Amino acid sequence: MIILIMAIFAILAFWANMVMKRPILRYLVTIIMFAGLIASVVAIVANMHDHYGMKTETTTVKKEIYSAGPAEQTFGVLLYQGVGSDGKENAYIYKSSATASRVTVSKPDLKTSSRQVSVAGNKVYRIVKTTRYVYKTDLYRLLFGIADNNHQLKNYHIVYQVPDTWVAMTPEQAKALPAKMTPKSAEEKAAMAMQQQQLAALAKTDPDKAASLQAQQVKKILNNQK
Repeated sequence: MIILIMAIFAILAFWANMVMKRPILRYLVTIIMFAGLIASVVAIVANMHDHYGMKTETTTVKKEIYSAGPAEQTFGVLLYQGVGSDGKENAYIYKSSATASRVTVSKPDLKTSSRQVSVAGNKVYRIVKTTRYVYKTDLYRLLFGIADNNHQLKNYHIVYQVPDTWVAMTPEQAKALPAKMTPKSAEEKAAMAMQQQQLAALAKTDPDKAASLQAQQVKKILNNQK
């Protein structure tokens, strides 16, 4: 529609210059038409660059995700890996369902930011907030709809809610963890065996508590690696 309006302004300006005899009226109409033409161009640029005539609309999707670790493991594992030259953003690795045989890798891009937060409970949720540009009114959509930018993506913001029954670690830490947890002396082996028996007994009556205790132990080992 805005293109048609520009064409009308241009045609009327040409018509005024060619047809109107009275100079003052001709100049006045020509100036008004050119002003309208310039205003239309400015509006198009503002729409394309600053989303003039648009507002932001945010939708939120919350979905449970599942441990990237073995199914028999009592605590959950969320893997993350820094990406990019500055390493400020992470790719996250998890399973999308309890029966999934392969992990899902969620990679960031220039319009995606992500973070982890600690929460109570025993489940991990991936919360995706999607913000898009939409036209404020049908009139704006009619004017600028030719740009095909309605519902244009502004950004994604992803939050991983991680309880204390889970451990977030890098793939390198996960790879090194079995060796770190393997007892080296006979006393350590005996202590480990007793601890495993206690955790197994606790898991039958309070699986969340058992998972939390084992997750604490793993976090302690990971912190000692730093």
